[in-house]
Amino acid sequence: MIYSNIEWSSLSLKLWRAREVIVMDQKKVVNFLSFWVANTVVLLLGSVVLKSNVVLGNDKLSAPLAAIISGLILTGLIYLVPEVVKRSGYKIKDQNIWVAAYFIANVAIIWIIKRLAIITAFGISSIFWVLVVALVVTLVELGVAKITGAMKLAKK
Repeated sequence: MIYSNIEWSSLSLKLWRAREVIVMDQKKVVNFLSFWVANTVVLLLGSVVLKSNVVLGNDKLSAPLAAIISGLILTGLIYLVPEVVKRSGYKIKDQNIWVAAYFIANVAIIWIIKRLAIITAFGISSIFWVLVVALVVTLVELGVAKITGAMKLAKK
């Protein structure tokens, strides 16, 4: 089926731009959504368990909406990590080094999201709690990657 500039097929979604075709693989979309849901749940649970140190919501955004927005930002920026490593010239083959790279990226991204608390409605009291939340997020992302097979896709 073709509707205007979108072609729907059983395996992919193709968007036609001026002479350029962007193919969105359904597995990649499902992986992205899985990471987004996992990150959102971790942020929500973090705000419940660490009540006085991790805060979601402000006068403009509710806690669930703040978790969804912060989870989306976190997931979107985490998907850039392999490309940044690739462009930096480093070749990482060891799985443990990849986990460390994602942990460092999670710390930086969560710190940036925390600093933009007026917009994201996500606040953390200190760097220690940023490290704790980043560690939990990294472990959950590792679990989601193994379950969904995202790591196998990244190796290809």
